[in-house]
Amino acid sequence: METIYTSYTKFLDFKVYYFIKKYTSFPELRNVSPVLESYGMHTDFDKACVIAGIHDAAVKEKLLKEAEATIQRAKIVELNNTAHLEKIAAG
Repeated sequence: METIYTSYTKFLDFKVYYFIKKYTSFPELRNVSPVLESYGMHTDFDKACVIAGIHDAAVKEKLLKEAEATIQRAKIVELNNTAHLEKIAAG
C-alpha cells in the first residue's frame, strides 16, 4: 500500500483555486485503481491542504511546486483587428 498525492490549479470566478487530492494505491493488487482518500479545494494553498488532511511539510512543498506549475496565465486576444476592417472597407 502506498499514498499518492496530486495537486493542480484552476482559474474560477476570477480566482486561482488549489485542488489537492490524496489517494491510497495498492500496487500489489493488479487492476485495482487508486482510491481517493481525501480532497481539498480552496483559494489558499495551506487551507486546501488542511481540508485534504495533509500536514507533512515536505509533501506540501512538493505539492505547491506541482500546483504552481499548472497555473495558467490569461491569454490576450486582440479584438480590434484593423487589417480585417481595412479589407472589408476596401471591399
